[in-house]
Formats: sequence, structure tokens, C-alpha cells
Amino acid sequence: KDQVSQPSTVASSEGAVVEIFCNHSVSNAYNFFWYLHFPGRAPRLLVKGSRPSQQGRYNMTYERFSSSLLILQVQEADAAVYYCAVEDTEAGNP
Repeated sequence: KDQVSQPSTVASSEGAVVEIFCNHSVSNAYNFFWYLHFPGRAPRLLVKGSRPSQQGRYNMTYERFSSSLLILQVQEADAAVYYCAVEDTEAGNP
């Protein structure tokens, strides 16, 4: 069974760059998704794609079995839960 894992906590100081890692076992991963979630709200898609991409202060990179989200110029308001998801080319679903 394919799995996705992330660190439980990442700490940073304001103005720095923070990197959140996501490891997975999906051998035929196609798309990566990174979501931002604040308690009591719906998760919000930050960035997705099948290649490295940037959306504002969010920069996604990936390798075969991992992806990372870089948050540039971290702010106090960035304190939240971040989720990654992987889309399988065969299943076609994240």
C-alpha cells in the first residue's frame, strides 16, 4: 500500500525560509499537491503540479519519492497545518 509521510512539526523564525518535506512510496507519482489548513476552515490549495513550481511565497520542488514546500519570508500568519498529497498516474486521483 502506498504511503505519504510528513514531519509533525517544523519551526522557523520570521523572515526566514522554511522547508517542509513530504516523502511517499508512490512509484508512478504524477502530480504533487500542497495544502494549507487553519483550524475551523477548509484546506486551501497552495501549489500543485507535475514539475517544480512557485505560487507567490510558496515554492514546490520534488524528486521521485519526495516533495518539499519552501515558504519564503516566513510570517507569523504562516503558522498552520500543511498537507501534501500525491496523484498516482494509474489511479488518476490524489
